[in-house]
Amino acid sequence: MGRVESLLFPTRKERVEERRKERSHGDVRDEVFDRATLLSVSRLVTQGFFQEVDFSISTGKEANVFRVSGPKGFAALKVYRVSNAVFRRFPPWALEDLYRTAGPGSFGRLVFAWARREFNALKRCHDSSVPVPRPRVQWRNLLLMDLVGDAEGRAAQPMIRTPLEDPARTLKELEKGVRAMSTRARLVHGDLSPYNVLMHEQHPILIDLGQTLPVEHPQAAGLLLRDATNFARYFRRFGVDCEPQEIYRRMGGRPTP
Repeated sequence: MGRVESLLFPTRKERVEERRKERSHGDVRDEVFDRATLLSVSRLVTQGFFQEVDFSISTGKEANVFRVSGPKGFAALKVYRVSNAVFRRFPPWALEDLYRTAGPGSFGRLVFAWARREFNALKRCHDSSVPVPRPRVQWRNLLLMDLVGDAEGRAAQPMIRTPLEDPARTLKELEKGVRAMSTRARLVHGDLSPYNVLMHEQHPILIDLGQTLPVEHPQAAGLLLRDATNFARYFRRFGVDCEPQEIYRRMGGRPTP
């Protein structure tokens, strides 16, 4: 296993910033990459999807995202944690779907079904021209997708940490993207917030689609309205005149009586 780690995780970086990221990455690596996950990563390397795991891009409650690189450039590798604790925060509709998909067996199957669920949602959205990262491959608890970032491999930051040049325009683009998701892909995000919208060259990109649900689901309309209400509150901080019901309608929600 030592040889696999040495191939996947380079120990030297030329730039000071990358060396700093690598030190923090080492701590995250020890937490996330158990033996089974390392073998899964090695499989993707062997298949030519990438060559190296560079450093951690983001650390979440349920998964970590790493920048990876190879001859074809940069990509983002999402590694889902194999732990019971992460599923305690999952809403009932997502858990029901995961149990139905995974079937009886080990807890690992539940995690793999979760990764496959997000991969399928990303593919469905990408094929429907929703602004999401393009998914490349999913294997066990790994999901590889396009890196949202610049040509040098610097990852885009979440909306919550990005100064908005034109908040009103950003809101309109966000509404358009979510509308495409609800009307074309026929999905509702289920947990949308300024924390899981990336800003790439001042354009919003939707991420973290593991909790999506079909628009026909009884809770879909309520969750979309909740997201609209949260974004109305957020954009009002920037002086944008917006109402939750109007945002909800422009996101594809049906008017309420």
